[in-house]
Amino acid sequence: MLAFAKKLSEQVGASAEVERFRQAEKQVQDSPRVNQLIDEIKKKQKELVHAKHYQKSEYVRLLEKELEQLQYEFDHLPIVKEYQQYQVEINDLLQTIQRVVAETVSAKIHVEVGGEVARGCGSGGSCGCKSRSK
Repeated sequence: MLAFAKKLSEQVGASAEVERFRQAEKQVQDSPRVNQLIDEIKKKQKELVHAKHYQKSEYVRLLEKELEQLQYEFDHLPIVKEYQQYQVEINDLLQTIQRVVAETVSAKIHVEVGGEVARGCGSGGSCGCKSRSK
């Protein structure tokens, strides 16, 4: 069973989705502009904490506006948007794999999922599992 899980993880790791994600991740990590923005955001966040601590409300508002602008710029960099999209794709892939494994296992044996005993596929189709589980 563990060998199968290892093989599955190797296959996922070798998938085109993961390869695209890794390439985008490297681009983001190697980008001088991305790193500059991250450094600026961190610096402004520290300044904001200090300004709040010393109750400098006008300076707090100024820093919050600057942070908002920096975050907007960061979020709208094409390589960041691409990286975030690939993160979503990888997450969807992993959730799909997890759901398929859980559904397959619960169809073969009664496995407790989320406090309830899962029976069948849950679709209420030909296996009739919806009517049995209620």
